[in-house]
Amino acid sequence: MHLRQLECFRALMLHGTTIRAAELLGMSQPGLSTMIANLEHATGLTLFVRRGGRLQPTAEARLFYVEAARALEAVENTARVATEIRSGRRGHLAIAAYPSISISLLPRLLSQFSKPRPDLQVKIITRNSGTVRELMSTQQFDIAIAELPLDYPTSHMEIFSYECMCMLPKAHPLARLKQIEPNDLDGVPFITLFRGDPIYQQLASAFSEYGARWNVVAETEFFSSACELVAAGVGVGIVDPVVSRPFTRDLVLRPFKPAISYRVAILSPTGEELSLVARDFVDLLRKHLQP
Repeated sequence: MHLRQLECFRALMLHGTTIRAAELLGMSQPGLSTMIANLEHATGLTLFVRRGGRLQPTAEARLFYVEAARALEAVENTARVATEIRSGRRGHLAIAAYPSISISLLPRLLSQFSKPRPDLQVKIITRNSGTVRELMSTQQFDIAIAELPLDYPTSHMEIFSYECMCMLPKAHPLARLKQIEPNDLDGVPFITLFRGDPIYQQLASAFSEYGARWNVVAETEFFSSACELVAAGVGVGIVDPVVSRPFTRDLVLRPFKPAISYRVAILSPTGEELSLVARDFVDLLRKHLQP
């Protein structure tokens, strides 16, 4: 018993004549008749009898049609699912990412990405960058996004590097400057990332090099928190110009010299191929992470 035989049987049951059924299937009338005869031989059933010059389905044909239609529907559904998977419209996408990018950028991108993919299932796992590193070996996600520097020996890394900007409240006196240096911030209340963060270390070196007093009044783990503190007038700070852009709408950004480098990476396991869905999403993410 072959699928083509079942397709011919279904068409004949639905349309009543071999001429019409053959036309719809794009085959000859004798060819369809041969398919039906072969199906009757394979099943041992008499499916049609001729009465008054027309083929009439038997009671056995009607019973068999229920299962044949169900089988064809399952095969066609399987083929449709395969097409959707191949085109990236169906699948699963799990992303592990640090909070600043999980809060705003990823939800916006995933909303855009999911619209033409109604059967896509998405999961965002939010962890700090150090924990993302530890999760790499668990293979609980397709891709990860983390801040650098961190050592990811079991993953492929695509790195994006930015020069941080100085962020200030809109009414701050220094907002009139086109570029800000440590000398301009001598003694000015400053919000920074935690002491062990590379950004903290770069800033400490910059203020020391310029002989300026770095007046740290608050330390936070994430840029998003620092942005809120600056917006509230607690002080000024440093922020990346891309990932944290949604949190700086009410702030003034100015270039900061010397350059303070901030790097993030898209990570994926080295020993595995990304799914089509994951590859398509990485393409979209890459565009939005470009400096």
